[in-house]
Amino acid sequence: MVRLLEVLCLAAMVLLGGCTAKPQELQLKGVKIGELAPKGPRRAGIQPRILRTTNIDCLIFELPAENVDSLDGIWRILNPDSVRYNNPDGFAANGLRAAAGEYGVLEKVSGLLKSAEAQKLFTTALLIPDGQAEVISTGRLTRKTTISYIYRRGAIRSAEVGPAICGLQLTAGKFPGTRPMASVQVVPAILASTEGLPPELAAQLKANDLRFYSAGFSVMMKPGDIVLLAPREYTADEVTAAGRFFTRTGPKPAVRVFLFICTSIT
Repeated sequence: MVRLLEVLCLAAMVLLGGCTAKPQELQLKGVKIGELAPKGPRRAGIQPRILRTTNIDCLIFELPAENVDSLDGIWRILNPDSVRYNNPDGFAANGLRAAAGEYGVLEKVSGLLKSAEAQKLFTTALLIPDGQAEVISTGRLTRKTTISYIYRRGAIRSAEVGPAICGLQLTAGKFPGTRPMASVQVVPAILASTEGLPPELAAQLKANDLRFYSAGFSVMMKPGDIVLLAPREYTADEVTAAGRFFTRTGPKPAVRVFLFICTSIT
């Protein structure tokens, strides 16, 4: 009987200890996505869904406003004809410039940026599923604001936006063919901040999203290709996309340069 009581007490201690044990954290470091797939044979008629993505690294630089002319050397080694503008007149009126090149010119571009005293602010790695969009945030509007912007053919319009995220919206889609290639669209945008909101309210706010299509463009990219996007000159006029998204005013005015590098297409 005493032996039986000892066994029961020991069992109770083990059970109580198990209830209070600290749970082990799930370790995913080094685990590949494919390793998370269910084990065992697949059911007939069910095929694994392949996620098609275009992967782009975006490097954002800032250089003194007076050095913007130093970028001329970069424009001479890149190809502006590879870029298709949504509206050529609107793009020019927004004060922007864009051109593309292959990986072989990246070292020269980096050297010229350094010569222009460009400082890298940060790098954003984008994994863009086919037909979807990702946003590179460059700032925020903390309250509702009425702004003016350039529409098609240089026409000026007004809109009420905010609170919102300001930045560049990138959309990509893989181009059919044996060679990995994708069509990448870039559009400056002011998008409503909807984090944590109910879907119905989020949808209402997103109806006021503002995309500056006249300042947008598209380009065909393959792995290794690069695209440079920058203002033509320094301007503090926020009616233009150059002034709103690519300019920092103040005692030390500066301009921002965006370098897109296609790292892979799957």
